[in-house]
Amino acid sequence: MDAERNCPVHRRPCQHRAEENWFFALSRYQAEIEALLEDPAFCQPASRRNEVLGWVREGVRDFSISRANVEWGIPLPRDPAQTTYVWFDALNGYLSGLLPRDGSGDLSQVGGAGWPADLHLIGKDILRFHAVYWPGMLLSAGLPVPRGIFGHGFLTKDGLKMGKSMGNVLDPVALVERYGADAVRYYFLRVIEFGSDGDFSEGTFRDQVNAALANDVGNLTNRALTLLKKNGGQEFPVSAADLAGTSTLRALAAETADAAAEDYAALRFHKALARILALSSAGNLRMQQAEPWVGIKSDDPAEARAAREVLVECLETIRICAVLLLPVTPALGRRILLQLGLSEEAADAVTWADAAWGGLRAGAAFPKPKPVFARLDGDFVTEAAGEAAAAAP
Repeated sequence: MDAERNCPVHRRPCQHRAEENWFFALSRYQAEIEALLEDPAFCQPASRRNEVLGWVREGVRDFSISRANVEWGIPLPRDPAQTTYVWFDALNGYLSGLLPRDGSGDLSQVGGAGWPADLHLIGKDILRFHAVYWPGMLLSAGLPVPRGIFGHGFLTKDGLKMGKSMGNVLDPVALVERYGADAVRYYFLRVIEFGSDGDFSEGTFRDQVNAALANDVGNLTNRALTLLKKNGGQEFPVSAADLAGTSTLRALAAETADAAAEDYAALRFHKALARILALSSAGNLRMQQAEPWVGIKSDDPAEARAAREVLVECLETIRICAVLLLPVTPALGRRILLQLGLSEEAADAVTWADAAWGGLRAGAAFPKPKPVFARLDGDFVTEAAGEAAAAAP
């Protein structure tokens, strides 16, 4: 068969078939579906919404809900010779999955069981089913439509979509077991823009995670705490709230928290993480420019105190980064908060409001500093490499 008739995803020949089926009268809901998609919040990202809106404005067509001559499947009640089309049945699963497993429930109960969904997060190749067919089915049944739909892109490997039929699947369980969930979440939410396609490379994955979480966030935490411990004990010498109100880091932290909150809410995860890492980098730059490891050993009390204040300023900055990172790297964020002296109960109770400047208090004790994120090296996590990198000046 001509290669031009191959499925572009599976690289297999398409077959033309003609048969009698039952259809759903989607065209009856043209106006309602189009009105839904006119709202930018209903279907995201904008590129996907524009694509779907283009389909709908051309006129929605009735679609088949059954198949003939199929041995497997659920027989259609009105016509046992036909089986239910798998996608028609699968979409109904969003509702039936909310009902009791013993089959005693009915659709009148879904409203109290979690429907409508706040967001359908689905692959871009099944966007038509979720953004056009599914709303029509719900409107027909007199049920509310989902509050939002987000069509994410494909994660590719060697430039091809992953799939069992292609034999190029990246095992997510093995990836998490090898590198940890925080590293995996960070990479896929920061490096690949949410909603767009992205290609996975293990080398790039390690480099990006090491640069951000080990070298930037982790290194700043360990360096500042180690300097304080070696030159003044294991208590914070001054409260962050008492530092200069015109601090550049203080202003940047407030700006970052507000902007990151908006980005998270809008599913712009890559932008939120870029802002947070920029704040951490600003803390590292402050350390490099102020050189507190020099001033903290000075015989001049004022100079030594100023150096300690720089360290507290940098640690307050990284504390705020830890809070802002919790939605993506909860384990890392918690380890940082514990290193800054919070109890396990307090660390578990942290909320977004704790991103406000002023959390570190004078006299509060912190434990012996230790690395909060081990570098990823080769095909495994090397604790020794992480400790050496975090302890480096």
